[in-house]
Amino acid sequence: MKTYAIGDVHGRADLLKALLSHIQGDNPDGGGYRVIFLGDIIDRGPDSMGAMDMVVKELDRNTASRLILGNHEEFMLLFLDRPDKRDIVFDHWMRHGGLASAASYGLDVGGRYPRIEDAHESLLELLHRKQDHIGAMRRAASLIDDGDHFFVHAGLRPGVPVEQQTTKDMRTIRAGFLDSDFNFGATVVHGHTVTSTSRPETHRNRIALDTGAGAGGSLSMMVVDHDGTRTFFQSASASQVMEIEPFRRPGTQTGQQGLR
Repeated sequence: MKTYAIGDVHGRADLLKALLSHIQGDNPDGGGYRVIFLGDIIDRGPDSMGAMDMVVKELDRNTASRLILGNHEEFMLLFLDRPDKRDIVFDHWMRHGGLASAASYGLDVGGRYPRIEDAHESLLELLHRKQDHIGAMRRAASLIDDGDHFFVHAGLRPGVPVEQQTTKDMRTIRAGFLDSDFNFGATVVHGHTVTSTSRPETHRNRIALDTGAGAGGSLSMMVVDHDGTRTFFQSASASQVMEIEPFRRPGTQTGQQGLR
């Protein structure tokens, strides 16, 4: 099955629409492929709700497509599910891009609220109107294994078998993963950390697809064809999708033994 893996969207519904339109044009019969969203659909960019609408539509239309839960979707679920920690979660979420999501879902972020709980209650009501979004996040995967690739939001902990990886690492890891050449037994395809080149980057053991869409950059996608061939595309505007050559990081001569 042909696979399209899309990096961190971060509220850039315009760029996501361009990539999804490209995918549909590439598959006029409407079948034989899947889209894997690597997480962080929401926050930072201007239209998180619109981006999630598109994700949900694709998941409903194509049962082979999957969403991986990013740490930013986890912020939203914690806000919904943990009333005992809602003050802390809300503050952390808003300071890390959540304010844009709150505005996208309809919260008056410039309004004056007599109590912070009033803002909480208003946002809770708005979010609960989008049960399809919440449901998609609750059903999201932490990792998808196709035999040749591990699709995950942030990465994996070197030296730990895949079945023993923690959700915290899979959603947030940087140190210990990004600087490692550990052989995981399959190529790790991830987002979470913006590439320094603003292009997809291929390393000895991993492929990085977060190219900073939420900070004004492009949205990137890797296509794995039926024969395993990989190609890369970027959308820098709502009207433009172009094939791009990834930045190929030099690998070391030998890697550690994988834990497949």
